[in-house]
Amino acid sequence: MINNLTGKSQVKLCPSCDWAVTLPPYKEGIKCSCPRCGATLRSGRIYSLRQCAVISIAALIFFVLSLFEPFLSLSTLGINQEMRLISIFTVLHTDWLLLLYVCVLFTFLFPLFMLFTIIWTGLFNLKITPIIGEIYAFSHRFCMIDVFILGVLVSLIKLTALVDVEFHTGFILSGIFSVMMIWLYTKVRPQDIWDKVKTAKVDIIPGITGKNQHLSLCRHCSFVYDSRSYKKCPRCGHIRQIRNYDCYQKAAALLLSAIILYFPSNLYPIMFTSYLGNETGSNILEGVVTLWQMDSYFVAGVIFLASICIPVLKIIALIILMIIVKYRRPQRPKLLSKFYRIVAFIGKWSMIDVFVVIIMTSVVRFSGLMTIDPGFAIITFCLVVIITMFAAEEFDERLIWDPINERRKESR
Repeated sequence: MINNLTGKSQVKLCPSCDWAVTLPPYKEGIKCSCPRCGATLRSGRIYSLRQCAVISIAALIFFVLSLFEPFLSLSTLGINQEMRLISIFTVLHTDWLLLLYVCVLFTFLFPLFMLFTIIWTGLFNLKITPIIGEIYAFSHRFCMIDVFILGVLVSLIKLTALVDVEFHTGFILSGIFSVMMIWLYTKVRPQDIWDKVKTAKVDIIPGITGKNQHLSLCRHCSFVYDSRSYKKCPRCGHIRQIRNYDCYQKAAALLLSAIILYFPSNLYPIMFTSYLGNETGSNILEGVVTLWQMDSYFVAGVIFLASICIPVLKIIALIILMIIVKYRRPQRPKLLSKFYRIVAFIGKWSMIDVFVVIIMTSVVRFSGLMTIDPGFAIITFCLVVIITMFAAEEFDERLIWDPINERRKESR
């Protein structure tokens, strides 16, 4: 969180349970959480946008250099091959445009837009429009630099079992850029950019829900406004929603689509390996078994957890959560809120296998000796991950707490 650097206390609506909480004056190292649901409302260490903009410029420099510097080199049977990150574009552009778009959007364009937006506002203090706020929020949600880096590490462990690997300058530069990008991801939240568009100026009474004060907290930009005066959010323009009551139908439809796509993503080959003219395909589970037999227990465990367990558990967890909230009165809402936030957080980590295939495809190109190509299942698996992420985002966490609020209101 960038704002609220003044020495004054502030009343804020919790985005998770809609409870109005009084935040004390900012003190470094003291994190503020909602007393009802435990959601973090303010970080313990706040940085200004100007400080973040300086880090963004440095990250941008490291990013550009890492693209064109040698990343790593492979050697096997006397054949050497050097790889740069930019080669991902040239390899995937030929036959796998969809994978190229996924890689470019999640690991290049979204992070770059975040960096330019931070620099734009932090150093030049230029005006932020609602469109920029929307794009930044979307980019922040689907920025997957952390997942990509873990995918790189998993790929390198798999590669060392096949060929000799030597790291170069591009690998170090990309690692530094990734650390900076992850830091900026945690420090500059979408609300910090949205506050540059328009700040909320409403009186909030602490110790009561926003709904009972006729206040609406926009799920798109976190703007708080009087629900009786506006039909649309005054900041982002989205239609007013006290609660997203349609989330059950929308999330259910998305989850059904994910279940349908999950079967071909696990039954069909996700990757084809060609060695001395012999081509073999392997699905996700076969890849896990192969890694286990090669004594790569850690990598096998990561792939099994991220690619098989997390998608299934996320789908089941969201279904159970929606059934409990819609048809039963939650008895332990704080536990359900924590459960939902965990489910929403872990969703993107299933993309590890997608990035592993992209990296392996781009790196292993020993003509006539060994090549690795993506399989059709990688597309369906990528869609499963993205669809389940949208399903989790669609669910309105505040619905967990509404029955509790109604019971308190009735008791009065």
